Amino acid sequence: MKREKRLTKRERKALAPPRPAAQTHTHTHHIHCIACGRHLEPEEMQTGEAVMLRCLHGSTFPSCSGCRARSTELLAEHDRTGQAVRTASAWH
Repeated sequence: MKREKRLTKRERKALAPPRPAAQTHTHTHHIHCIACGRHLEPEEMQTGEAVMLRCLHGSTFPSCSGCRARSTELLAEHDRTGQAVRTASAWH
């Protein structure tokens, strides 16, 4: 008795119905100050109450205008050591 021929993985995939497209993220990401952890609204970026600071590696990090000095220190430490930026815990 001879065994029936089985389909290869490629052949099974070709016969299978197409899979639905992956869901994209619909939620907005929260922005928090790296120095104090305060939640920053996108409008604050336009009004100047919050700023985006850039490290020497080219990454950008959000900061309150009041925390700019502390955020700059954190980024300087990040640039000097190569470690991840030490960010404050997020709060709302």
